[in-house]
Amino acid sequence: MVHVQFNPELLSTLQDKVVVLTGGATGIGRSAVEQFADAGCKVVFGDIDEAPARKSESLLGSSVHFLHCDTSSYSDQLALFAAAESKYGGVDIVVANAGMAVHKDIFAPSSDIGAEPSMKEIDVNLCGAIFTARIGMHYLRKRKEGGDLVLVSSIAGFKECGGIATYTASKHGVLGLMRGLHITAIEERIRINVICPWMTKTRLVKGIEDGWRALGLPENEAEDVARSIVLCGTANRSNEGKIHGGARMPFAGKILWIAGGQAYEIEDAIQALEPQWLGEENSKILSRGQEYLASKGTSWDADELKTHKMV
Repeated sequence: MVHVQFNPELLSTLQDKVVVLTGGATGIGRSAVEQFADAGCKVVFGDIDEAPARKSESLLGSSVHFLHCDTSSYSDQLALFAAAESKYGGVDIVVANAGMAVHKDIFAPSSDIGAEPSMKEIDVNLCGAIFTARIGMHYLRKRKEGGDLVLVSSIAGFKECGGIATYTASKHGVLGLMRGLHITAIEERIRINVICPWMTKTRLVKGIEDGWRALGLPENEAEDVARSIVLCGTANRSNEGKIHGGARMPFAGKILWIAGGQAYEIEDAIQALEPQWLGEENSKILSRGQEYLASKGTSWDADELKTHKMV
């Protein structure tokens, strides 16, 4: 684990960059919109919560544009990105921030097994992030210098959390999305990173906040998590050798755990310690397999391989 310290000097690299963000009406998303706008970005954000979104749009001025967007709707997301390109000429940074939680435990013994449970958490937190990543990468490819995709997961993305299994599954999926895309995206100059906040003072934690504070456990403000999103959007943009303190470059394929207002990169350590938790021999064999899977001409798509052989 490495403490990554935000370097405000890198904010100057955001001047006139175009950001598309989902879930920007309240909490972490609203703070991220504000921080990107304050750094000189053009921001287009989508949300279903109209009133606070319109208020932010009016307060932040002409550089911020809001569009109603249900993140679980592919057509809504297509429209959001198309609006950004139409208005500002392209997209430089994409943030998949929209998320939700259902606090009723569908696995509780008292739950009604005859009633089909809502999968809205999966639709928004995971399917929505996949939609954002897919459409966002299409637009980022148009930039000669590539761009940045920031995915927002949770402590529940890598740590067990009882009573919220569906939410936990959706947030684990976001880490899987990064790991499934990162090694090919980096070849296209698209950097993908994930934010995993611990307890953050938003409306999602109302049920546990009193007990949490009684124990004196660390908390994040929404602004802290938003700053880590901006950190990911700026980490690779300096041409003067400036970095965020502790950041290992290139800053891509990283997971930032946010706790007590501070950002800690954890993915590099997970990968480096693989021989210890998997076993040295297993790790060597796995490495050979992974090299094969990543080699040119290898594809999971058998039909694609047939097509290449016929050409």
